[in-house]
Amino acid sequence: MTIDQALWQDADRVGGAVCFRDTRIPVSTLFDYLEARDIAGFFENYPDVSSEMVEAVLETAKNRLKSVSQNLVESLRKSIEADRDRLDRKEK
Repeated sequence: MTIDQALWQDADRVGGAVCFRDTRIPVSTLFDYLEARDIAGFFENYPDVSSEMVEAVLETAKNRLKSVSQNLVESLRKSIEADRDRLDRKEK
């Protein structure tokens, strides 16, 4: 299942929150349950959300976090190199 198949969003419904497809259950609810380490409780309280939907959300979140962290590392590396270059020029 793709993320587009798992989710929907309408600015005029559920306050514009991203929700699981064919439900009014915001994705943020899943993350609340994950934070509480209660994924079983999530599935118990929201049986209309399939494990495939949850897997699509988590896989997308994982991939986006990897991308963000790679960009952050690259940005920090460039910043460190620039700082080193400035220090080298000052020493000369």
